[in-house]
Amino acid sequence: MDNLENNGVNGGVPTGANGLPAEVSIWTKVKNFLCQEITVTLTPKQQKVFQEVHDFWHQDVTAKGIHDFLFQEIEIVDNITL
Repeated sequence: MDNLENNGVNGGVPTGANGLPAEVSIWTKVKNFLCQEITVTLTPKQQKVFQEVHDFWHQDVTAKGIHDFLFQEIEIVDNITL
């Protein structure tokens, strides 16, 4: 019960009965490292690119849209021989 009350005062570090910080386990160190808050700052150009990628991945895909894409008219502009 003493540990729960002291967590806010000691910055979330577990404390022993005497108020000194207890030994922090390896799992706690790993968990604190993996669960830390990350702040990312993007330039306007990066924000635009990320928004375009987001819009691409979240676009509505319908059977009619797939059909129209696969069976669209292809215009041959140059004389191509295979």
